[in-house]
Amino acid sequence: KRRGIRFSIGTRLMLCFTAAIFLLTLLTGSVFTVLYKNYTGNLYEDNMKKTARSIASVLTGMIEDGGSFVDGYFHGYGGNGGVVELDSRLLLRFAKEITDADVWVIDSSLYIISTSQDGSGTGGWDYDSLPSEAQKFIARIFKDSGYEVYGESFSDILGSRTVSVGIPIYSPGGSVIGAVILHTPASGMTRETNSGLLILLASLIFSLIVGTVLSVVMSHNIAKPLKLINFTALKLSEGDYSAKTYVRRSDEIGELASTMDAMGAKLRAAEQESEKLQQMRRDFVANISHELRTPVTVIRGSLEALCDGVVDDPERVEQYHKELLSESIYMQRLVNDLLDLSRLQNPDFSMNISDFNLYDCVSDAVRSGRRIAADKGRNIDFVYNTTAYAIKGDYDRVRQMLLIIIDNAVKFTDDPANSIHVTMHDAEVSVENTGPGISPEELPLIFERFHKSRSEQNKNGTGLGLAIAKQIASRHGVKVSVSSVQGGSTIFRFVFR
Repeated sequence: KRRGIRFSIGTRLMLCFTAAIFLLTLLTGSVFTVLYKNYTGNLYEDNMKKTARSIASVLTGMIEDGGSFVDGYFHGYGGNGGVVELDSRLLLRFAKEITDADVWVIDSSLYIISTSQDGSGTGGWDYDSLPSEAQKFIARIFKDSGYEVYGESFSDILGSRTVSVGIPIYSPGGSVIGAVILHTPASGMTRETNSGLLILLASLIFSLIVGTVLSVVMSHNIAKPLKLINFTALKLSEGDYSAKTYVRRSDEIGELASTMDAMGAKLRAAEQESEKLQQMRRDFVANISHELRTPVTVIRGSLEALCDGVVDDPERVEQYHKELLSESIYMQRLVNDLLDLSRLQNPDFSMNISDFNLYDCVSDAVRSGRRIAADKGRNIDFVYNTTAYAIKGDYDRVRQMLLIIIDNAVKFTDDPANSIHVTMHDAEVSVENTGPGISPEELPLIFERFHKSRSEQNKNGTGLGLAIAKQIASRHGVKVSVSSVQGGSTIFRFVFR
């Protein structure tokens, strides 16, 4: 099956950014072109109107009260009472030179004075010979009290596209006595518009180029970290959990990279934990095999000796029976400890949780521990500051945890003169004994399964007691800490929360 063209995310982003910039540039240019044309047209119209108003104002100022404007002459009265006539042609030639526009002046009888053609007379224009559009243009100026008119009604008679503006001439009394019309070729306005649009086009092209370059930079800035994240993901999928993205950003891509790095760290930790569990499983099988081999060997050897009749002396037979009983008790204890530890490590194993008095539980464990201590000639002191401290948990399991620690304290107290001290201070319980102590190297390992001291005091231990105590503490949220001085005191502390 044929596959289409495949674009990378960087290329897609670049194309999208470039297309967006191009469309935005095109839209901006179109809107600005329309607005600029309107602005230029309005500005051109305003300038023409200002010029026409100035001419009309000058002509109005030439007429005294009672004067008139007929046949191109301004009729007024001089200071001595005599009649004064001014020819407007001279004024139109002057206006033509200043404005560079074709200027028409029309009196109230529609007599046209123009600077068009040869600029020497009426220019051959007659109102009746004008096109209807031009006549309507002029008629509107004289309508009512006069109007300012703007348009292109004279383009046909002037031979090119022309913009015209008409302004009424008022007498001192306020009546319309004439009109000024300015004709300007539209090419000037078009030239100015095109000049402005050319500058706009250059600006838009420059903006498009800059925007395209920036889009390439931005797409590269986004695509590069994504490639690093993808490369890291491939490494993680291949089992290389040490791979990192090395992407440091404060945006969503940075968060993704941080998540990927955190996932790699967790996978690496999980792998190490898995390896640790595998090693623990192997050690567990080896330890359980070792722990069972000795009693099984002793039991088998004793039974073979009894069955073969090798031992027939009644005293020795009784001794063999005691060894068999002792080894079977040891095996039973080992199996029970393994079952307890297995249950406690199972999250689904339910415990009998209830509210009980911590003092009652500790004193119960001390009472049982004193019986163990008495058999070995040891003494247990119990000090407490309260007889009522309520906690929630499994009474029997908490008692078992404390009894394990008390039993160990009795076991490792080498001098009968040294008492075991059990202290309860509100929610904190501590068990202290004086003996050989625990070395700093061994201290972190004491709660591991089958880890036990090979000393004479612990020859009958299974190595599971402290592991069980630790699991009970964990299930109850109890904080456990141990401090020990070799050849001095060892203290186990339990803080119930």
